Order: sequence, then C-alpha cells, then structure tokens
Amino acid sequence: MAAVLVVAVLVLIFCVAPHRDGTTERSRISTQPEASTSVTRALTLELPAESEVVSFEFEVLEQGKTLLGLSVGTTFAASTGEKRALYTIVGMSCGSIDGPTNTQSVSGTENLTHQMTRQVTQLLSYDVETPGRHRCNASINAPSWDAEYGDAELSLKATISVITPDDEPYHLVTADSEHPIVVEPGETVSAVEGSFPIFTGLTDDLGVASTTHLTSCTISNGSRDQTPANLCTDPRINREGSRVSTRTAVQQLNGDEVCRTVTADRSLTAIDHLIHHRLLSSQSRIQGFLSDSCGDRLRVVHEISNEGPAALVVHRSTTKAAIIAY
Repeated sequence: MAAVLVVAVLVLIFCVAPHRDGTTERSRISTQPEASTSVTRALTLELPAESEVVSFEFEVLEQGKTLLGLSVGTTFAASTGEKRALYTIVGMSCGSIDGPTNTQSVSGTENLTHQMTRQVTQLLSYDVETPGRHRCNASINAPSWDAEYGDAELSLKATISVITPDDEPYHLVTADSEHPIVVEPGETVSAVEGSFPIFTGLTDDLGVASTTHLTSCTISNGSRDQTPANLCTDPRINREGSRVSTRTAVQQLNGDEVCRTVTADRSLTAIDHLIHHRLLSSQSRIQGFLSDSCGDRLRVVHEISNEGPAALVVHRSTTKAAIIAY
C-alpha cells in the first residue's frame, strides 16, 4: 500500500466564474487544513452546465494503490417543477503532476428530480506508478437542459477524499467484465464477487463500501453502454420502471466452506420513467468481524434483484465493492 501525504488545494479561488457557454456559478469554498485527507466545495450551477466542481492534490511517497472517493450531494430545482428530470454525468479523473499523467477516471449517470436531494458516490482505486504529487478533478455535466424548459439550477456539495488515509489495507472488487448485463423481472444476479486471503488492520473492524449504477428499461434509447445495440428493447420496456433491491455480504471461508457471513448492506429503491438512471451507494463498518477468524479467506458478494415490471441494466464498469481493514 502506498504511503500517502495529503495536501488539499482548491484551484478556483474566486466566487463568480463564467462558463464556456456563458452561464455562471455562485460558489462557497471550504478550504481544508493542510494535513486534511479531503477537500469540499459547495456551489450552485445555472443550467445547462459543464463544470469542474472540486480539485484535490495529494502526495504519494511510493508506488501502490490508493482508494479515493467522490461524494456529491445534489439538489435540482426548476421553474417547470416536477414535469422534467435533469440528466447528469458525475465523474472524477486523477493523474500525476510530477510524472507521466497516467490518467484514471470513473463516471456515472443520474437523473435528478425537482427539489429532491440525492447523494452520489464514486469509488476509484488509483494506481500510483510515479511517486510524487497527484491531482484529482471532479466534474458535473448537465448538458441536456434547454432554455425553453425554463430557469433551473443545481445546488451541490462535492467532496473528494482519500478513503484509506492511515494506509489501511483494502481490496476493491470489480466485475469480471466491464460490459453491462440485463436483469429480467424476477431475477437476481451477483454483479460483483471476489475472494482473497484474510487481511487485517490496526483493529478487527472491516469497512464495506459499494456503488451500483443502474438503468431501468423505461425507454428504448440511452442504454447501449459499450454494446453494439440498445439493451432496452421490446418486450423488456415498461414505463412503470423497476423495483430494485441490493445486498452486499461479506463471508469468511475455511477452504471452500463458508464459516461466517455478515450482510453489510441492504437497499430497496424504485426507478421510474422520470428517473431512468440511478447511482446507489452504501458504506458500513462491521465491528470485530476479523477477530477470532474461522477461516483463511474473505469473500464479498454484491447482489442485485429486479422485481420489475421493466428489465434492468447493470452498468458493471461503475458497480463496485470495497472492503477495508481498519
């Protein structure tokens, strides 16, 4: 695990800045102490907008992996009220300042509805090839709002953080393929699953975090995601959307036998025609899970169930689970 020395820097220091499309943003900047492991910025964007919302610099002393998180709290408000949702793209890109850039990024989509506050999270296991200074930039893109829809704005509070600031060991589990899969009504899939030798930190606690990127088949377009054709086609389409549940479980294995299982998280959500896209996230801490281990390996399983009536697309490139030994 790379040793990380974190210095938080906000690159924008003024309160009103013009966008390339002529819109403006009003921001309130919160600068963290020099030794902070995160940086936060709050601002309001006039729509449509494409904006870098926060920038974070940190120093890594050796090669290795560092787990980074982007958390964005958003509230969308429009003069049209609840008639129209806002399509947004939330992403983070990180790269070296001192050496070859080696840019690594993550992004996902979310439809926001009028006056509903949403918390969107992204996880990135950043592979440090060149020790030294590194920078992560988070951005919000809301390209589809037209002036004929009326006035609208997006208020947000974005935080980039090093999730493992004290050099805790971790594993980020991803799908065995970046291609999306379709979950039919009544089906349950294991979207992410992985096992590895038991590892420990300073305590016996185990942290579990997950992100889940979904699209309900309420319409036929917008669901290609690196595939040659749309994944949402008849008879999979239903404007009523999908009722979805997720479950993240951590197991201890003794050989091939499961000797201990803890469900770290369960969630239930409905994705209707207006929402269409959804980014779900969870974070929990299992007290004492690694004490008196019954096995020699750990396994994490992240399951997604679709109750329908519409089919459900799971975007596996941005559906992940991380476990951290504290």
